[in-house]
Amino acid sequence: MEYTAADVKKLREQTGATFADCKNALAEAKSWEEANKIIEARSDKKAEKMMAAGRETKQGGIFSYVHHNNSLGVLLELNCSTDFVARSESFRQLASDLALQIAGAAPRYINFEDVPVEIVEEARYNILEDPSMARVPEEKRDEVINNKLKKVLAEQVLMLQPWVKDEAFVVGDLVRKVISDTGENIVLRRFSRFALGE
Repeated sequence: MEYTAADVKKLREQTGATFADCKNALAEAKSWEEANKIIEARSDKKAEKMMAAGRETKQGGIFSYVHHNNSLGVLLELNCSTDFVARSESFRQLASDLALQIAGAAPRYINFEDVPVEIVEEARYNILEDPSMARVPEEKRDEVINNKLKKVLAEQVLMLQPWVKDEAFVVGDLVRKVISDTGENIVLRRFSRFALGE
């Protein structure tokens, strides 16, 4: 695909990727949509690599959000590996977005793995009782059950919830994007949500 410096700039503004990444994606792609997909795939791979690297996340901060009528509040601990990233605008914006998400969507758990076994087993039992499961081939059964479990429990799991600012994304995508942008692992360690009268 032929492109101009203005195209590289536009792709950078849309994706937040580096100049070199945008230039390379445009050179490889046959269309604008394909260039966006290339950037997205590379961003996801970079985030997964950072998350798997196992670097300690002892920096970060405690962040809060109090709703305008003072009837709802959130306190959370967001960690990263360096003080440099902890002071960055993208890290602080992520903390703000997470606090707003927790306030608005009231998740109970951070990740799917945090859901207690008894809740997962109860949901699994209900899925298995569904007559439509009888039509699922044996070799696909576990995959279908796991997908249904995540769907059923998604509203309780923060990283699986649709993002309140743009439901085309789940919260986990938002976190992975900031990990990719900063080049550093970021972990939401814990949160508390307080609502008047609850």
